[in-house]
Amino acid sequence: MHTTTQALQKLPDDWEKQCEDAILCLSYNIKLFNIPVELVTNADQTSMCLVPAGNKTWAPVGAKQVAAMAKEEKCQFTLMVATSAAGEVVPFQSIHKGKTGVSLPSQESHAEGEKMGILWTPGGLTHWSSILSMKVWVDKVLEPHIQHQQKSILLIDVWSVHHSEEFTEWMKDKHPNIKIGFIPGGCMCSLSWFDDIS
Repeated sequence: MHTTTQALQKLPDDWEKQCEDAILCLSYNIKLFNIPVELVTNADQTSMCLVPAGNKTWAPVGAKQVAAMAKEEKCQFTLMVATSAAGEVVPFQSIHKGKTGVSLPSQESHAEGEKMGILWTPGGLTHWSSILSMKVWVDKVLEPHIQHQQKSILLIDVWSVHHSEEFTEWMKDKHPNIKIGFIPGGCMCSLSWFDDIS
């Protein structure tokens, strides 16, 4: 049993048309630029809680006050994850609140994580991904992953940072070989539909 935290995101009325258009646009660019599946990358961010704490616990029946560990702790970070259409996992980016490396986990964890390819990034005022952290990820993770070879595609959602003019213009200027494809808004949960037409 879980306590709900938010309203279910509703699919747009024309989600099938939007997804079909996105697939056709993706297919057209793959064919036009002869892009191999290894260079089609899908990426997204997810919030991770360092101290998982639910809002339910055991207490005597009729208790007026119920204490819980870590109720006020909200130690979170954002994990940027990506895979290629060939199934290859791209190294993670771990984004933590703070302006300098002091805000990041201990050097010991850095060393272990860096062996696995994890990129540790201070996120500034919040742990959420920002235009700056996206630029760092593209420069230090995505570009080395595609090895500067040829045209490639980055599939991301239409979050405000991703489709901002600042980020899209920066991509065109600094990484002209990486084309951005957007997954239609509100359609992330409908991605299984892609399997039905492949």
